[in-house]
Amino acid sequence: MNKKNAPSPPNLSSLITLGVVITVLITTVSVLILVDQFTRGYARSESETRMKQLAWQMQDALERGMSEREIDLRLLVQRPSIRTATDVTRVRRVLNELQSNVPHYAWIGLAQPDGAVLAATNGLLEGVSVAERPWFQEGQKSEYTGDYHPALLLSKKLQPQSDPWRFVDLAAPVQDADGHLVGVLGMHLSWSWARDIAAKLLDPTGNRYDVDVIIVRDDDTVILGPRNLEETKIDTASVRAARTSRNGGSLLETWPDGQRYVTGYARTGQKGGMKLNWSVLVRQPESVALAAFRDLERRVILVGTLSGVVLVVLAYVLTRRLVAPINALSAALEQRAAGRSDVSIPRVDSYREIHLLSSTLVNMVAREESYLREVRSLNEGLEQRVAERTSRLHETATALQQALDQQQANQIQLEESAAELRAILENAQDAFIAADEQGRVVEWNRQAELLLGWPRDQAMGRDMAELIIPPDMRAAHNRGMAQFLEDGTSVVINNRIELQALHYDGHELPIEITVGHVKRQSGHLFIAFLHDITERLAFRDQMRELALTDVLTSLPNRRAFSDRLPEGMMRARRAHQLLALFFMDLDGFKGINDRYGHEAGDELLVEFARRLQQSVRDVDTVARLAGDEFVVILENLQSQEDALMVAEKVLHTIREPFQLTHSTVNISSSIGVAVYHPDLDGEVGPEELLAMADKAMYAAKRLGKNRVELGKVSDV
Repeated sequence: MNKKNAPSPPNLSSLITLGVVITVLITTVSVLILVDQFTRGYARSESETRMKQLAWQMQDALERGMSEREIDLRLLVQRPSIRTATDVTRVRRVLNELQSNVPHYAWIGLAQPDGAVLAATNGLLEGVSVAERPWFQEGQKSEYTGDYHPALLLSKKLQPQSDPWRFVDLAAPVQDADGHLVGVLGMHLSWSWARDIAAKLLDPTGNRYDVDVIIVRDDDTVILGPRNLEETKIDTASVRAARTSRNGGSLLETWPDGQRYVTGYARTGQKGGMKLNWSVLVRQPESVALAAFRDLERRVILVGTLSGVVLVVLAYVLTRRLVAPINALSAALEQRAAGRSDVSIPRVDSYREIHLLSSTLVNMVAREESYLREVRSLNEGLEQRVAERTSRLHETATALQQALDQQQANQIQLEESAAELRAILENAQDAFIAADEQGRVVEWNRQAELLLGWPRDQAMGRDMAELIIPPDMRAAHNRGMAQFLEDGTSVVINNRIELQALHYDGHELPIEITVGHVKRQSGHLFIAFLHDITERLAFRDQMRELALTDVLTSLPNRRAFSDRLPEGMMRARRAHQLLALFFMDLDGFKGINDRYGHEAGDELLVEFARRLQQSVRDVDTVARLAGDEFVVILENLQSQEDALMVAEKVLHTIREPFQLTHSTVNISSSIGVAVYHPDLDGEVGPEELLAMADKAMYAAKRLGKNRVELGKVSDV
């Protein structure tokens, strides 16, 4: 074959340059794809976790709010003024007072057994029949909670507002002291209650992230959410998942509007704390949830592109510079092979191998063929070394750039996630505390500072038990933590309980606490939400005290007497001392009412109770059972005569004229005395002792009134 017509072989320097450039481009693109996939998955996981936490907080707030409303209902039906239902004005005042304390009650009313409203807040619907309303029908049987529904009777009577009136009903039967049905107490809880809870939940973020809170009834009707969804039915994967999940969760789904959302879900009523079963959804558009990722993605692409361009240019320049001496030698050899003997072989001093090659070529004129084979061998070795060094340089540059990019991406993502979580926790309505497996505090928000008094910088890193748990409870706390870490069981974790917490200044305060835990690679992270329940307990104690006190005379009522008599008889048995029970009423009290009116009768009962208390010791119990019936419990008596002497003293006191506001009346009392001998009458119970005193009083009335009669065990 003619050598002049043979195709020229490819240029080695061009191939090396092209190979290095393509390798750098492929590596850069691969790194960008891997970083994009990792950050995308991480961003979606973080957004789903946030939505799940918000859904859980909304569910907890709904259940806690409904539990407080049910406590209001139970306390209200036990109030004496409600149970007697004789003074409509007083009943209405009690209902108005509760409505003023809890504005979300749109209407509270007491309906009689026939369905007619006896008394209501602001007089609304009084006299109107509610017999057909479900809350009335179910409330006659037991406590009732009615689901979300539109207002019917009250829609035109309540003050107009921007949204139509919607209620959640609560009702319970009201019974008198004998267990007879007095009526049904109904409470209409305005739906603005749920809207306020949702607004408070979203307030820490200012809803800058387009977060929607949606509550769905069991019939798939949206009862709280965006205006275009309320009162409509939906069927989404999150609604179906909420019904079957006990602990809630989150997912990525497409809604009927065609937009994709990250949705957290939870379910109320799963643990028996709430009668209504609602699906609680918290959603955020995927575009908003992944906005930080998109911004990070653009930055990564920009930095990666710039880095790739720089590496390509650098690789090109270095490769060209590396093979330039070889090109010079090749050109000289080609010219000599063409017969140009005047062309000298250049002497290159930049690299040892090339220097050796050029020096050898200068002396190979006579032995061109043998040296040509040696040149080929050296050329092959040189190309291999160049490839190896280029590969090592590329690997080092790629690893360095990848490490820098990954570190920067992780740092930005961690800072953004930490900032978002800290903003939510710092603006939460409840105190938030987080501790590690050793009990050391790792998070302490502003509400925790306000509630417990410890500044955050002093609380961080300290033992949580030393900060907030009273000394007498720390041993039990440590045992509970050890048991949980050993077998995963605990009566505190994942439950809401009430207990005493230790304040910075040393005093204890009642709190409600919900404790959860997160399993981490390095152990457990315990998280707790706390809030002060001092006002709730005070209100509960006040209502309990009212339930045991006679409204008119401020004496213990029948219920309090029923508690104190068995306790007194038990103390008498332990001390082997006598106990006496007086059963008495006012002779001719009905005539006083008929002649002077019920106000005078009430005034007489108050004065009678005052004299009766002054006639006995402070340790003795004076109680009003009903009407003009009173009882006295005398303890620590030595003999039966001691009881009769006190009874005569009481009669003498009662015989004194009573100065009332508009008249002066003279009245007497008949007293029946029952004496309990614990060593002789051990089988006699409180009911028998009361019946003995009651029969003795009626015997005193039959014998002429204004006297004392002693009861006998044989009379029972």
